Amino acid sequence: MGQYRRLLSLFDYTGQWATPFAENGWDVICWDIKLDEFMDINLLTDVETVLDLFDSVDGIIAAPPCTWFTNAQYWPKYDLEGKTEQAHEFVRQVMRLVDLYQPTDPEYDDGFFWALENPVGRIGNVTGLGKPLVYFDPWEYAGYLKHTKKDIAELDRIREKNGIGVTNEEAAFVVAQNAYTKKTGLWGEFLVPTKKPIQSIKTCKQGSFTQRLGGKSAKTKELRSVTPMGFAYAFYEFQQLLYND
Repeated sequence: MGQYRRLLSLFDYTGQWATPFAENGWDVICWDIKLDEFMDINLLTDVETVLDLFDSVDGIIAAPPCTWFTNAQYWPKYDLEGKTEQAHEFVRQVMRLVDLYQPTDPEYDDGFFWALENPVGRIGNVTGLGKPLVYFDPWEYAGYLKHTKKDIAELDRIREKNGIGVTNEEAAFVVAQNAYTKKTGLWGEFLVPTKKPIQSIKTCKQGSFTQRLGGKSAKTKELRSVTPMGFAYAFYEFQQLLYND
């Protein structure tokens, strides 16, 4: 890599989406209040302060909380409680940062990209983002992982169960191999990675492993929101094409 690059990763508590960038020499800044109370995106309101923290940024990725955008049965309640507005403000903050760092002169636009992800829901309508650039499921990018013959054989064995009697260990293996469904939208300006799918696997009668989790705990929400590594590697691989280092 011939030139120093910086990625600002917002609401990326696990760091998985940003991991391939870090592995390839990028300076990755994960900004999430779960990592530090001072890493509250709502504190990034003053332009001078922001520029002092991050003098330059070459890419921004963001995975804002989805709870208030996806649970349709609770939308009226969230609206009344002000939670919808709170979630909207998170997205506004992301867009303010994008506007701050995105080059305005095409001559100096050296590959800047930004991407915001959220599951299927109402985020596009509430925030004005509109329709996503693309939807994807983890299994569609699972081919970017380095599956061994043993991995493939085990996936085939679990697939034959068709969601019946799948153990927690087997479900965890399916997730680790990204062979599951979780439809997610991506908004932004970036190169859409070419898909390398493997067949998805049902880990319960309903299908996706997310149906096995249940509950509303913080831990459960984190498990549901973790970025699949196959997609993360694919996303990095294609954004890197924007640069001529």
